[in-house]
Formats: sequence, C-alpha cells, structure tokens
Amino acid sequence: MDSVGNLARSLVLRTNQVRLRDEMDKLAVEVSTGMTKDAGKHLGGDLTGLLAIDRSLSKLDAYRINTTEAAYLTGTMQTTLDEMQSRTQTLSQTLIAADLTPSGELLSTMSEDAKSTLGQMLSGMNRSVAGRFLFSGTATDRAAVAGIDDMMTELRTAVAGQTDLAGIEAALDVFFDAGGTYETTIYEGSANGLAPLRLSENETASVDIRATDPVFRELMKPIAMAALASDASLGFDEALQGKLLAKAGRDLLGAQKPLVELRAGLGALEGRIEETQTRNSAERTATSLAKLDLVGTDQYETAARYEAIRGQLESLYAITARSQRLSLAEYL
Repeated sequence: MDSVGNLARSLVLRTNQVRLRDEMDKLAVEVSTGMTKDAGKHLGGDLTGLLAIDRSLSKLDAYRINTTEAAYLTGTMQTTLDEMQSRTQTLSQTLIAADLTPSGELLSTMSEDAKSTLGQMLSGMNRSVAGRFLFSGTATDRAAVAGIDDMMTELRTAVAGQTDLAGIEAALDVFFDAGGTYETTIYEGSANGLAPLRLSENETASVDIRATDPVFRELMKPIAMAALASDASLGFDEALQGKLLAKAGRDLLGAQKPLVELRAGLGALEGRIEETQTRNSAERTATSLAKLDLVGTDQYETAARYEAIRGQLESLYAITARSQRLSLAEYL
C-alpha cells in the first residue's frame, strides 16, 4: 500500500510540475510580446476582428517594403541625374567658347573632355543598387548601355564620310532617333518598363526611367558631336572642329531644360512616396494599437503572475525532493 501511495504522490507532483511549467511558458511569451498566447480563449472564440487586423498589418508590411524600395530607387536616380546635370552644364559652358579658340590643342582638350563626360553619362545610366540596374527597364539583371569604347566605335561609323556640320548633325540625328543605332545596338536593356510599385491601397509609383528616354538622347547627341570633333580617325580640320564644338555647346545648353523637368517630376514622385510612407506608418501604429486592445495583456500583472507561478514551482520542486528522501528512508 505504501508503494502505491508513493507512486500516486509522485504522479500528482509530476502532473503539477508540468502544469506549472506550461503556465510559466505561456506567461513568459505574454510578458515578452505583450500579447496573450491563446487569442481564441481570450476572445471567447470569435477571431473575426483579430484576423482582419492581422490582414491589414500584413498588407502594411508589404507596403512598407515597397515604399522603402521606391524611395531608394528614386533617390539613387535623382543622384545620378544631378551628376549628369552638373557635368553637362559645365561642359556646355566650355564648348560654347570653342569658336573663340584658335588653338588646335585646346580644341582637342575640349573634345576629350566631352568624350570623358559621355563616358561618365553612360556609367551613370549603368548604375545599380543591390544588384539591380536602374535604367534597364525590366531587364534589371544587366547593364543598360554599352561602354564608351563601343559607343565611340559606332559613332565613328555613323559619321564616316561626312565633311560638314550639316551632314554630321544629320548622321547623329539618325543615330539617336527611335530605331537608330543607339536604341538597337548601344542600349542593352529591355524595351518594357518596370511595373508600378504598390505603395498603399490607393497609391502606386511608376519608377520607369530608361536609358532610351528622349532626355538622355538629347543630352548625348551634342556631347557625341563634341567627342567626335577632334577624333584623329575622322580628320576634321580645325575650322570644322571649332564649329562642331560650339554647336555642341549651344545644343547641350538647350538640352538642360528637359533634364530639369525630368528631375522635377522625379522629385514630385519622391515627395509622394515620402507622404505615403508617413500615412502608412500612422495607419500601422493605429492598427497595432487596435490589436493590442483586442489581445494585449497587462504586462505588470502578467509579470507578477509569472513570479508567483515560479515561486510555486520552486516550492513544488522542494516538496518533491523532500518526498523522495522520505520515501527512500522508509524503504531502507
């Protein structure tokens, strides 16, 4: 009978230990999260409101990712366009004075400066963030345009045989126009633009600026003209070089306005993205508070209960150890 009683007592003690440990685990979760572990029991089995709130939070999390991505993309694009504007404005001011430059060496220096600017512009259009190329349309896995060496080779071929300003200008028009060599050979991205990013329930952002944009073509055309002016393989005389460089400077200055307008539109999009981020953040805060009202716990009270249960469990361990020692003494 004593052995049966000891087994029963041991079973009761173990059962209580398991119950108290489970209760402590539940309270530990509630203390750390601030939410009840058993939402169904807490809400009397009606989870409709909680499920609706969780769906809203999931959507807001997706919107947060999209707005962060959109802000990063537009910010990097804006930086790239700013660099282009700064460099091309400086170059245009230099080239305009080419008519007043009698020195062949100075003309050659201007032409080399234009070639360098063209190379930097191509590099800018090949900028990527997190392995994603910005100006390639949907082909975000590859660079948007070929490098400066390929560009110059194609440009030389396009103007070969031209001996005056009008002929060279016409050849460059064909080169940069829709369906021309720039679009079919130099551009290596996709003809399709990126799909708009969903920023909120009612807001989307179309971040689709490709290297084939007319703004870029109009910028590159005069820069290319200037880069070719002193190219040794073409053999233009100094008088023609001066005309090409001066004309390139005037055209490049005129091409600044569309670039400014493109940057302004991008800036407006950046502002809209920022406003949407703020609204989404406020909505997420309000939704999280609503969830807390439904299934939140009083953390002070929960922590006090946790300490009380821990004390009970420690006492139970002490009783169990004492009971085992007594049972061993009786057996001996």
